[in-house]
Order: sequence, then structure tokens, then C-alpha cells
Amino acid sequence: MNLHDKNSTLCVVKPAVSVAMATYNGARFIAEQLESISRQTILPYELVISDDGSTDDTLEIVRVFAVNAPFEVRILDKKSRLGFADNFLFAAENCDGDIVMFADQDDVWLPSKLEVGLKRILADDSLLSMHQLTMTDQNLHPGERWDQGIDSDRTFEPLELDPWSGWGNTMMFRRELATLVPRHERPRHPEANRLLSHDTWLYVLAGAMGRISHIAQPLILYRQHDANACGMLMPGWRSRLRIMTTVPIEGYRERDLFFGALAKIFDGLAERTTGADADRASAAAMRYRERRLRAQRRLRVHEGATIAHRIGAFASLYRSPDPDLAPARHRMLSAVKDFALGVLALGSHNHP
Repeated sequence: MNLHDKNSTLCVVKPAVSVAMATYNGARFIAEQLESISRQTILPYELVISDDGSTDDTLEIVRVFAVNAPFEVRILDKKSRLGFADNFLFAAENCDGDIVMFADQDDVWLPSKLEVGLKRILADDSLLSMHQLTMTDQNLHPGERWDQGIDSDRTFEPLELDPWSGWGNTMMFRRELATLVPRHERPRHPEANRLLSHDTWLYVLAGAMGRISHIAQPLILYRQHDANACGMLMPGWRSRLRIMTTVPIEGYRERDLFFGALAKIFDGLAERTTGADADRASAAAMRYRERRLRAQRRLRVHEGATIAHRIGAFASLYRSPDPDLAPARHRMLSAVKDFALGVLALGSHNHP
């Protein structure tokens, strides 16, 4: 597989775009989302629905919509529940389009979402694009704009961006990303008792294997309500204070394992691919080995038996190149936290 073949279907004028929607008991809001997809200035090629065992009217609403939909609507057949992340990845794997967009069942798309994302992927020859969003309440009353760290229209080269997170409902990506590595092989999310979410997983792959386009324009209404499978909560000052004064020792250990797992995954990709793809996979494997080493050094800062051991580990950590690509302000805050809570042992250790 060559993700950067100039003769690929991505380079045609109007590649087919599939919408992958994972559903579960979404009858309350799904009709509005389906309607917004049907009002796009450029229509998708198909809508692929993967339902995870809904017991309400979700699938009936989809079937009624499909009768007069201006594009094909397919409901996938599967034998068991997958959970929201694997359900999204299963939907993407079964799309027929050249490019895929994730769709949450309870959002509302602005009319130009598909068109803007498609133009940017084609213009930039990107593997993935991502845009800002507008937070709303359950009645779609708008609140704040959530920029996801997107401050301008910009294109990032491979490994130029630290793709730690990203909301799937703002993503458009080449379908090959969904099958580049079997989904069951993705690593566990550090500090969370689950495999990586569907969107973070594809963001990590895209950020290593090709360009990513950022779009500084909110193109969806992101509805927040009491039944969100994955919502957005801003931490209060007590939570922020607890984060700043607590050492997540187990989380540091999990990051050690996480970065090691990613290095192994990209080593495997380098062996299975050729040309530019193999080179990029090898570079990604090296980057994640460096991040693993840095995680191990940070762990020693906080677990050293004496202050002398901890000072030595701190010096080693901050003398070494930083592969994390974090902003300078974040690096400074990390250094202050490591020195105060690690070297001086002023904080508390959060053990499981």
C-alpha cells in the first residue's frame, strides 16, 4: 500500500466521500444530523451506519430517511456490540469511498463542512483534515468555539505535529488509514482503561505517515447533552490544582508502555511498506522510541531513592532533546512540576 502514490484516487477531481456513522440509541437527535448531511453543498457518495444494538427507534429513523436520501444509505450487519471506538472504525473499514468522514449521531453539520474539508485535503495532498467546532447545549444554542489547538489554516508535514488528540467528528481522512493497521492492534490509551479511541488512533497514524491539514473554521454544532458517548467537560480550578500537585506515577508507567507499543507498530509498518511510506514509518518508530526513553527518564525523576538520584535524573531528562513537540510554555510548566514534585518531593503520588 502506498499512501503517497500520485496516481491514487485521491488525486482525481471529485473523489467519492463516505460518511461513517456509529449509532447507539440515538433516536432523540439523529434526524437533525441526517438532515444536515443531506444539505451539504457537496453531497457524500454514501452514508454507512454501524449500529451497536440500539433498542430505541434509531434504525427506523435511518430507514425512513434512506427512502428519499440524495445518496446511498447502508446499514451494516454485525453479530455483536463493539463499543463506540471500534464501532466507528468498523464503519470506516466498510466504507467504499476514497475519503471518509466520521459523523456523530447527535451533532449538526454546517452546510459547507464536506466541501471545505475536501478542498483542503486535495489542495494540501493531506491524509487527514480537522476543523474547529462550536459547542452547543442540547437545543443547539451555541456556546464557545472549541479550536482543538487550531489557530490558523495550516498544513503540517509528517511528524511536525504532535497528534495526541483530535475530535473525530471534525475529521476527514483517506480510507486507507482505517485499514493500515488492524484496529485490534492499536495500543491502550495511557491513563485510561481502554484501547485508543478511533479518532486519536487515526490521528496518530496520519500524523506520522503524511500531512495533516488544520482548518480554522467551526463546521459543526457539537451538541452536549446527558447521553453523550464522549463529551467535553472543562476542568474546574480544583481539578486543575489537583493535576498540578499530583504525580500520576502509574500514568508515567503506562506512557512508557504506550510509546513502546507505537514504536513496534511503526517498525512493523516500515517492514510491510516501501519507498516514502517505509521511510516515514521508520522515522515515526524512532520518534516514539525517543518518547519512551523520555518517559522512563521522567519516571526516575519521581521515583529516585534520594534527592541526589532525582537531581541526576532531572538533569538527564532536560539535557536530552525533547521529542514531544509541546509548546515552550507547556515544557516550562512540565519542568517546574518535575522539579517541585519530583526532585523536591513536594507533591503526592497518585498510585492505583
